[in-house]
Amino acid sequence: MLIDYLHHRPALAAPFFCDPTAAAIGRTVAGPGLELRAYATLRADGEWVRIGARAFFAERATAHIADGLLPATVGDDVTVGRYALVHACTLEDGVVLGDAAVVMDGAVVGARALVAPGSLVPPRKRLPGGWLYAGNPATPMRAIGADELAAAAMAIRTGTASALVRADGLPPLDMDAFLPGSAGGGALHAIAGRAPRIARAYVAPTALVAGDVDVADDVGIWFGCALAAGDGRIVVGPRSNVQDNSILVTDAARGELRLGAGVTVGHNVRIGAATIGDDALIGMGSELADGVVVEAGACVGARAQVEPGTVVKTGWIWAGRPATAFRELKPDERTWFARGRDIYVGYAAAYRG
Repeated sequence: MLIDYLHHRPALAAPFFCDPTAAAIGRTVAGPGLELRAYATLRADGEWVRIGARAFFAERATAHIADGLLPATVGDDVTVGRYALVHACTLEDGVVLGDAAVVMDGAVVGARALVAPGSLVPPRKRLPGGWLYAGNPATPMRAIGADELAAAAMAIRTGTASALVRADGLPPLDMDAFLPGSAGGGALHAIAGRAPRIARAYVAPTALVAGDVDVADDVGIWFGCALAAGDGRIVVGPRSNVQDNSILVTDAARGELRLGAGVTVGHNVRIGAATIGDDALIGMGSELADGVVVEAGACVGARAQVEPGTVVKTGWIWAGRPATAFRELKPDERTWFARGRDIYVGYAAAYRG
């Protein structure tokens, strides 16, 4: 699915392969040989995503930008694993990202490096090429040779076993698990007579909203997202955004899942029956279990894993796996979070138009 944004049109050099559920958007430019598997998303609305030749993005892999600030730059022969995230950073030639790895704003991963599954490369970090990196944050483990790197990339591209790059415990990589067997196509689905209610909001064509889901004004539900209430309920407050390939799932036994007003849910996030207060920020690649409460204005860091029943207090960042209180938010960070929220309100209006 090739989608214009304002006057920008994706430019993918032939030959390329895009699964029908994948999306390349706006200022995306790619060399020949690009492959996008199911729900992979290259979203270049507020800046450029530039990709070299023969790049591969596995199921639910995501590339995005920092609006008006930083592009995403991907070299030749780069392989990005399932549910991995390339965010406003640079991946040099031959880089391999394992499943659910996250590379953040301004980071540079050097040529022919491998980032292990579930690892986090923090903002502005520079990782020299030719090494295997792992951890949260990613640290060098050992040098990696060309043959081993090629085998790891091939494992991602062919879906074969490899401890170096393949991870267990990923969310569903298609939408079938969220729908009754009789469901048809489209983004909006009733379950057991309960249908979504969408106000003046944007729901991307590759997203899914199913069951008793209440979406308020100026909300964006972005590409590849699944909001599945089952026989329960999900509420998304005004001016909130749920970014690409995030999975929000609950049911009546687990409890209601509620996002307040002005909440930002980053890319590739998983949330259960949680309560998220107004103007909270949920970082990219994080996981929030049932019973989590994130109070108004609090922040969950990228790749954090928040355990059941945790209360993330107002004015604090929680980080780690499992997540613990990390430090208090700084005033400039609050300003930055508000800027991101407002940008996404603007995105929703532009896409609706």
